[in-house]
Amino acid sequence: MALDLHFINVGKGNCTIIDFPSKRLSIIDIDDSRAISTEQRRKMLLEKKASLTNPIDYIITDFPNREIFRFILTHPDMDHMSGIKTLFKKKYVRNFWHVPENKPDPGNWESSPYDKTDWDFYQSLKNRKVSDTTIINPIRNATADCCWVQDGIKIFSPSKVLMKKAEESGEYDHLSYVVRITYKGMRAILTGDASKIALDDIVTNYEKNELQSSILLAPGHGSKNHISKDFLEAVKPRLTVVSVAEGVDYDSDAYKNYGRVLSTKHYGNIRARIKDNKEIVFRTQFQNYSDGWYILKQRADYYKKT
Repeated sequence: MALDLHFINVGKGNCTIIDFPSKRLSIIDIDDSRAISTEQRRKMLLEKKASLTNPIDYIITDFPNREIFRFILTHPDMDHMSGIKTLFKKKYVRNFWHVPENKPDPGNWESSPYDKTDWDFYQSLKNRKVSDTTIINPIRNATADCCWVQDGIKIFSPSKVLMKKAEESGEYDHLSYVVRITYKGMRAILTGDASKIALDDIVTNYEKNELQSSILLAPGHGSKNHISKDFLEAVKPRLTVVSVAEGVDYDSDAYKNYGRVLSTKHYGNIRARIKDNKEIVFRTQFQNYSDGWYILKQRADYYKKT
């Protein structure tokens, strides 16, 4: 048995798939807005570039005959929910997580790369009008006998204070989910588009020993506007994954000081596995690590003991 994390190369958006040992398949965010044709994919391979993946195709192909036990929408931005209606149509989703909010319709759909039907479907989910899917709204430190504690999930953010700040400012990154997953004592933190304010708030409210984790999904696609030095110092990841588009930069100067960094724009789809013996291995679709599983270095190889 093992815990598998799949970080899908969707461009600037996000899609993370977690296959828990419990078999409760979970999806965090989705974005199919930059899905490309087979011909475009072939050209990118010839140019030695990581080709984009349609996350819905990936889920259907790699997890046939599996329901999605939980879909977690980190926050209401379209690059985290593009394709949601199609996914729910093609796969049964048992539980849907979202943070209650009042974000207005983004508008300008005619010139947008996104589909208004996804936004409208999200509104139907929020209003509990989608049958056979349970809608839940857990926030910081929430627990439940049914669903997530048993899978080692802890919710660091948002808090009610951050939710209020998001509504008052109209900046909904403040209420993005930040969750930690623990398996066999090893941890992964997935941050969505959490703002620097939200990350600093997490550091204020939790001890460093609660935050230190081996795997980190970089907040806000690695943007300088989303990075918190205090948060990185607390987490001290051994492996950071950055979901970022071709031609878009991330704050490599900040992240290069914290373990191994892999970006989807260079490496394509990235998989990390926490094994029963606590060993963490990873592989990538493209470039150096494409031919097999590689063992992640130990923390002592990256950080001096303090």
